[in-house]
Amino acid sequence: MDATVDPCEDFYQYACGGWLDTNDLTDTDSYIDTSFSIVNKNNDKIIHDIMATKPDVIDPFYQACVAEPAVNGEAVADVTAQLRHIATLDSVDALLAYAGALAVTTTTKSFLDIDVGVDPKNATVNVLYLLQGGLTLSSAEYYTNAAKYFGPLHEYIANLSAALDHHPFQTRNHGSDMIAQTIFDFEAQIANVSLPRAQLRDPWATYHKFDLQDVHPFVATYVQGMNPLWGTNQTVPVLVPSPQFLEDLAKLVANTDLAVLKTYVSFHLVHTRSPVLGDTFRVLTHNFRSATEGRPAVESRQVYCMNLVKSYLGEYLGKLYLDKAFQPSVKAQAKALIQQIEDAMTGLIHQVDWLDAPTRRVALDKVAKIANFVGGPDSFEPLPFPLNATNFYQNVQTLDSLATNATLNKLGNQVDPAKWAMFAFTANAYNDATANKMVFPAAFLQKPVYGASEFPAVANYARIGVVMGHELTHGFDDQGRNFDPSGQLTDWWTAGVKNTFESNAQCLVDQYSTFPVESLDKKTVLGYVNGRMTLGENIADNGGLKLAYMAYQKAKQADPTIADIGYDDAKLFFTAFVQGWWCFKATDNFYTNSLHMDPHSPAQWRAKGPMMNSLLFADAFQCPKDSPMNPTKKCVVW
Repeated sequence: MDATVDPCEDFYQYACGGWLDTNDLTDTDSYIDTSFSIVNKNNDKIIHDIMATKPDVIDPFYQACVAEPAVNGEAVADVTAQLRHIATLDSVDALLAYAGALAVTTTTKSFLDIDVGVDPKNATVNVLYLLQGGLTLSSAEYYTNAAKYFGPLHEYIANLSAALDHHPFQTRNHGSDMIAQTIFDFEAQIANVSLPRAQLRDPWATYHKFDLQDVHPFVATYVQGMNPLWGTNQTVPVLVPSPQFLEDLAKLVANTDLAVLKTYVSFHLVHTRSPVLGDTFRVLTHNFRSATEGRPAVESRQVYCMNLVKSYLGEYLGKLYLDKAFQPSVKAQAKALIQQIEDAMTGLIHQVDWLDAPTRRVALDKVAKIANFVGGPDSFEPLPFPLNATNFYQNVQTLDSLATNATLNKLGNQVDPAKWAMFAFTANAYNDATANKMVFPAAFLQKPVYGASEFPAVANYARIGVVMGHELTHGFDDQGRNFDPSGQLTDWWTAGVKNTFESNAQCLVDQYSTFPVESLDKKTVLGYVNGRMTLGENIADNGGLKLAYMAYQKAKQADPTIADIGYDDAKLFFTAFVQGWWCFKATDNFYTNSLHMDPHSPAQWRAKGPMMNSLLFADAFQCPKDSPMNPTKKCVVW
């Protein structure tokens, strides 16, 4: 805290100033904060203790990973053979089919991204998704800045070629500089026909359903390479968020020399597999990502292998995590708090004067029917085979193939409403609008986020309560509001109510788009928040804060003693909210990348934005009208 700052002038500096002055980034940090990084460190300690017991299934994988040599000869030979096969292909169709096959066998995603997920208009069934993709850089916008991003790509390609001792991207006439330029230029053309992330937020505008046989032959060839059965008369329903992207990509592929396409696919193969070819390659990939995305120093082999355990064997590890670190009493307490937040939302829906009776009725039904999952999944599908304690690459190959085929095999099958998209040890939470459910993993129900008896009640509402309110509000943000109580994409809003919602939401878009993001030294404005891309999260941030405060006030009415803390509880609520979540410091590269990629606003504005729009905050701190933290114009959706 910095008590020298007027909270009505800059509440973020008031609440976090002391922390910001005394906490510095190290060479291994891309960011530090008072929430996620602390929870993750606590989780790592729990997981370290679990790993010390050498648990079945997990330990063989981990030991094989740690023991991998700097260059894995078997893995390099495998990739080299695939590169040589690509070199022999004599047609675009043959290359596309092989690229599709590589997506299954190696998880290499070239040209576009393929997934299987819920059909929003029939939320009980899974369909195939054909998505934008095919880029090495994390944002399509980066390809307009060759001066910054071409150099790291060129260096990366040259280093990969040297490490392979095969120069797979190079020919007698073209070195790594020419190959890098070829890849950058081709991907720049893909980027140019890709829709901006903000335009992909509308679930109605991005719902285009076809049969696979009716999409462009270029796409069908690629997809059939993934599963030859899809080339038969079998009906394969596909959803295409951006049909124009596929049309433009097909034209681009048709007008590009086969040699360029082969170079592109070859590079994506090596780039994808690089982290499992040995530390020599893993470090090269990390350095490239660090140069283009601002990632911290490369992690140790042990940390890398532990992260792979979390990724590949997360359900096994999650079960052990629950057994060790999650008490049934915490689950019951969390569910009770969720119910209070839902009650607050019910009250808010009754209060909002711009809702008409038909829309209000469905909104109330949606809150009443939301399903809540707390802790971790009750069961999971065990591996159908043992893992090898000495062959890391074989384990990765097997697990990659298993995961990809499990995803593809969901096609046409019923959606499992109890399936978790996070693990129990994941420090996060989410709302799935197509299932009308909220999920709160066990890892998020611990200090400093939540302490049922250790913290004053007001602090728990300000921390985990805000998260619960945030996730609940997602069901009523610019995307979630389009889904009905059963998770179906349905237009259940009357025209006038919809117009009012969109007007209120546009206010948030305009407001957040004026928020600057400064460099670490505060001397440069790196950019401004993308109010359209971050709209859903901003609606949830604003709504979550209000719902948690409403729930706390109702709890205090029932038991006034919870406010007996020797301090103004309203002031503590907002202070605990900011100090518990948003005291945050990051590198310039981290913020630059976040402005292009992250649907959340930067931490400072996740703190200040909701409070600038809150009369409750202004009243708690008696902020004068038109002071920076109490502007006359406030943007309120919920």
